[in-house]
Amino acid sequence: MKRPFWRTLAWRLTLAFVLVSALALGTVGFISAATTRSEFRAFLGEQARATLIADVQSYWQAHGTLSGYQPPQPDRHDGEGGPPQESGHGGPFLSLSPWIVLDPGQRAVYATPDVAQGQRVTDRPETAVTVGGKTVAYLVPSGRQLHPDRRSQEFLARTVRAIGWAMLGAAGLAVGMGLLVARTLLRPLEELRRGIRALQQGEAPAPFRQNRSDEFGEVLLAFGEMHQDVLRNQQARRQLTADIAHDLNTPLSVISGTLEGILDGTFRPTPERLGRLHRETQHVSQLVNDLRFLALADAGELHVNRQPTDVAALVGEAVANFREVAQRQGVALDTTLDTPERAVPLDRVRLTQVLQNLLSNALAHTSAGDRVNVAVRSARGYLAVSIQDTGSGIPPEHLPHVFDRLYRADSSRSSGGSGLGLSICRSIIEAHGGQIQVSSTPGVGTTVTFELPGP
Repeated sequence: MKRPFWRTLAWRLTLAFVLVSALALGTVGFISAATTRSEFRAFLGEQARATLIADVQSYWQAHGTLSGYQPPQPDRHDGEGGPPQESGHGGPFLSLSPWIVLDPGQRAVYATPDVAQGQRVTDRPETAVTVGGKTVAYLVPSGRQLHPDRRSQEFLARTVRAIGWAMLGAAGLAVGMGLLVARTLLRPLEELRRGIRALQQGEAPAPFRQNRSDEFGEVLLAFGEMHQDVLRNQQARRQLTADIAHDLNTPLSVISGTLEGILDGTFRPTPERLGRLHRETQHVSQLVNDLRFLALADAGELHVNRQPTDVAALVGEAVANFREVAQRQGVALDTTLDTPERAVPLDRVRLTQVLQNLLSNALAHTSAGDRVNVAVRSARGYLAVSIQDTGSGIPPEHLPHVFDRLYRADSSRSSGGSGLGLSICRSIIEAHGGQIQVSSTPGVGTTVTFELPGP
């Protein structure tokens, strides 16, 4: 069921982007408007002071005195409030003038609402007005704000409107950018969601677009790799089930058919037939035990009993058990031992099982006149054991799968071994904290090498 847009993450991201942008734009707009008003008023104040200074200088030059001087009055149509008003001091005054003109004796030339004409003013910062190097007057602030004229007010109004429209335009752009950013960020999540749905339904998801190099691209790449691993594991599990059924079916069919023949009198229970039944039973038992061993390894319950072990003696015993088999096959079985002087903590039983599996595989794929060599060397804090044969080798297409369970290069799956030997070897070596690998060249031979932490 598709959720409403206002309940989606895209909406939340867009709303958050818009709110943050609106807060930032509102702050910037408010500061811009306030700063513009303040700076413009300061500019008008400086302009008014310069104009007043020039007017005082002109009046002094024309009259030689400041007696009767009145500053220029703003026009009513300019929004300044009209002609002078009557003061409470008995004379006219300028109610909106930001400056007071003082004579050289610092007495007010004209009356204001808070200063009477002729009153001495000495407690305010003053600006000297000079004519020919002589101070003829002083200007002091009246304490009243300068009221901008109509044109100045219109200019300020236009400036504030321009800032407002700019903020609205930026807010609209923020909404568009929020939607774009939310869509860009959430597109990989949507692809990931579709992939998860396909995985839940057992379907292969559409391939992801690998055109991102950020964290989302890494997540998509990791999910794609995980999905491929899941598909491989599912295929391997199905193949493993089929292989187990096949490997169990063959000996069980032999056992069942032979027993039925004995029961209905078709066969006599001869020692040969009973021996064949015993061998098939052992085969089934060995397969079940191997599967149980691997199940313990998968569950992390495969424990190794480490004890100080003489590696040379261990390898010598394992090789000695196969010398008779090698002599019957006409295969030379040699050892090259470069073991550490002191004992190595190993699970003697498990390592013997590994050596037996590897030696059995090596002899099974060598013919008369071939050679098998078991070499042990200690280097870089590791103990390396390699079993090298000069047999038939492993084709390159089968080499990556030799450690897969129940895998055989022979597609006919002929009898002989459970196909779990190398998987068991790998589990034992990894339980010791080591690693195992295989290298092979068809017609030249195969080398299996495993490394274990040294003494």
